[in-house]
Amino acid sequence: MIFEGFSTENKKLVQTVSTSAETVVTDILESHSERLASRGGHFTAEQLIPVYFAAILGIPMDKDEQANFHNMLYKLREDLIKSPKLLLYIEHELKPPTPDELSPFDGIDRTDSENMLSSLCGMINIPGDEVRTKLAKKVLPEFAGKLSGEAMLAAVQPLIVWMNRCLNSEIYRSSNMEIPVLLYYGNVSPAVVQFLHFMSRIGIDVLYICSNMSMLPTLKRNNSEGRMQIFELPNSQPVAPYPDKPVKTKIATVAYNASRDLNKILYSNDTFFRDFQFSDMQAVTLKTTYEEIDILWHQPSKYRTGFAAEDSRVTVPTIFAKISGVKDGNLNAYWNNVKWKLSPNTKIMYKSPSYRKYGETHLDVYNPYYIGEQIQIEKLKASNLNKYSYLSDSLQLLVFNKMQEAVDSGFFKIDSKELVPLVLYVGTNLDREILKLLQKYDFTKDIPKLVVLDVIEDTFSKIECIQLVLCSLLGFDIVIYTPTGYKNIEAFVNDSAFENYTMNEFKYNVHIPKFKIPDEIPEPKDEGFFGRLFKKGGK
Repeated sequence: MIFEGFSTENKKLVQTVSTSAETVVTDILESHSERLASRGGHFTAEQLIPVYFAAILGIPMDKDEQANFHNMLYKLREDLIKSPKLLLYIEHELKPPTPDELSPFDGIDRTDSENMLSSLCGMINIPGDEVRTKLAKKVLPEFAGKLSGEAMLAAVQPLIVWMNRCLNSEIYRSSNMEIPVLLYYGNVSPAVVQFLHFMSRIGIDVLYICSNMSMLPTLKRNNSEGRMQIFELPNSQPVAPYPDKPVKTKIATVAYNASRDLNKILYSNDTFFRDFQFSDMQAVTLKTTYEEIDILWHQPSKYRTGFAAEDSRVTVPTIFAKISGVKDGNLNAYWNNVKWKLSPNTKIMYKSPSYRKYGETHLDVYNPYYIGEQIQIEKLKASNLNKYSYLSDSLQLLVFNKMQEAVDSGFFKIDSKELVPLVLYVGTNLDREILKLLQKYDFTKDIPKLVVLDVIEDTFSKIECIQLVLCSLLGFDIVIYTPTGYKNIEAFVNDSAFENYTMNEFKYNVHIPKFKIPDEIPEPKDEGFFGRLFKKGGK
């Protein structure tokens, strides 16, 4: 849901108001009357309660920005403590109700759902706050849904118990009736997310903060009606204690800020970018004609159709193609075409008979690092299986995130139970030459290449197929030359992952000449402006 002013809940006493990642920490300090006045209303005790309901997940990528984020969190809590608002602060995941807390529920009749729900609502009493007591009784049935008996009790008991922990206190009773703020920090379960929604629905600001991005699926699955605004930061780390003191940060000079402002002007369009301006990328495979491959092959990504840059992420249009057969049977032209495709950013690979490099027991080492089809990225990054710790954190995370993308892609004809450990095996054992190409890959400029030559009868193994798809997701241009026309990548990869071009002749018993990686990118083929123009648009 996109929030514009008040939400569509315009007939309800409690309404969610929009905020942004940049302003949420100051917006939440607004008083009740300020929120109404800024929207043309006037404050009365029974009038509209505008609440903020937001989550901030992850941490910034840049170390300096991480320090600033740390200090922002510290200042947020300090400002809330000093404000007239009641701060309900929860730093650890809420514990289940205790036997003593559950004892008041013992006498409730479980046999009649309607009477049971009425009894549960009757147990709600927020001392000194008649408005929120009525609201809690009104919205509780929605959280019970169509459940009955013990299932209903299990769903709503924690909501009532946790609400009582927060609101049945002398501090709450003695506070004025400003809109309270629930600041929840750390990991959450689905039940806790339901509780956050419940508290928001009864007229309380709720701000959830967590550095661990693995909480995102839980938030999204339980984000009823899209009420919670979720702001995602680019990096992730395990939850650490909430900042209890500020840390030293770099203070930008006027000249530095002016430089940053100038950079925004100079480097925010489709042509000019700073070196390594972007830390993340999303590859998309271009659907082209066979002739267009040569036109686009040595073209920097920023000049390709479909290129886009926003925030810290770039969309890189790439080529992933298999060429079956030899056009007109001309092997000299065929090998010259291969030679022209080589550049300093190219790795050339020769298909050889496959052999099994791993055993079933060898893959067991990856079991602790995935649950179902979800790779535990932070745990993997911190393990001794991570051979990339010498690389930048952003590059490590790029590789690990693309491993997850490979699992989720639907590109493979491999059972998921086997696919996940195989992707982990491939992803944690990338060739050093691949890593070097990745390390110097500036997403707006020259794209790294894989040129694969296959003249034998063996199909590609599962490992080889995963290697190629993973490299494609990492932003490589890939072309597979198969003069025989035999099946190779299709053995374990769906056609949706790559483009297939079939020439008019097949060649067998082919000898591959020796190729050398050049020191410079070859000069463009002299086809003339109009030749290139019409080939690019032709079919």
